[in-house]
Amino acid sequence: MRTAPISLALAAAVATAVATAPALAEYPEKPVQIVVPFGAGDALDTSGRVIAKRLKDRFGVPFLVKNIPGAGGGKGTAEANKAARDGYTLLMGSTGALTARPLISKPGYATADFVPIAQLVEVPIGLAVAADSPFRSVKDIVAAAKAKPGGIKYATPGPGATQHINMEIFAKNSGIKMTHIGGRGGKGAVTKTLSGEVDFVFVGAPNYTALAKAGKLRVIGLAAPGRVSYLPDTPTFREQGYEFDVAVWFGLLTHRGAPAGVVAKLRKAVAEIAADPETKALYKKVNLNEAFLGGDDFQKRIDANVAKHKVVLKDIGLMK
Repeated sequence: MRTAPISLALAAAVATAVATAPALAEYPEKPVQIVVPFGAGDALDTSGRVIAKRLKDRFGVPFLVKNIPGAGGGKGTAEANKAARDGYTLLMGSTGALTARPLISKPGYATADFVPIAQLVEVPIGLAVAADSPFRSVKDIVAAAKAKPGGIKYATPGPGATQHINMEIFAKNSGIKMTHIGGRGGKGAVTKTLSGEVDFVFVGAPNYTALAKAGKLRVIGLAAPGRVSYLPDTPTFREQGYEFDVAVWFGLLTHRGAPAGVVAKLRKAVAEIAADPETKALYKKVNLNEAFLGGDDFQKRIDANVAKHKVVLKDIGLMK
């Protein structure tokens, strides 16, 4: 007499499991938001829009970019950290905002709050001045800074950004002191240079291409092992006598705690998208260097950056 109820209960449980199983398989069932913690038009924003387009093509639902600039990427990253842990909010993370900013202050998130989907691209950093600037080389800037400690002002996307940290390292190694001013993103930092508020800007080199071509900016140093095709006349720091290479990486992440199946699905999709020639062509068109790393390898790079920044930030006085 008890067999039937047990069978009915089992059947009900199986029916429930079958009914709920497709929910994960059907992700995403609604639009997905990609938070870009810098302004529209920045290199990070551009890379975010490339992957958003390709994910939309893949899944058939909108992947919507939301720009939240401020605090060197900290404001947008903190906002992304407030969203539900369901995989419907993704983050375009950058080196400084994700791995250095939490060591300098309490921005409303920790590096460990996010799980990596994939690293997407790398961007070399360049130093540029306004077209009417008296500085023609990196050596000119170093000489001026030595003559007037603290008198030379420069802009980066914001405090704690990779560009800021590495320019402070460069200054220390060169025996100079300069004044840093945050730009609320790469475009903002460029604007401060064009307006004369600062003497130079140090951001991702792709930010300069149109302005350099128009004759409004002069890019006088590239912190890379060699020259790049989109700024062929720009000498590297190495060519000017300085061993100084800096690149910033951009990658896609979501909350740690998002469903494992969703994370796995996104990782698989992004890996396949990254290998697609169309994606590579889109990156090349906007002067971004494809540098794909899968989720596990991306996590290793993030961990290595945190370990490095703990040492470097103390050394240059940005972390107690």
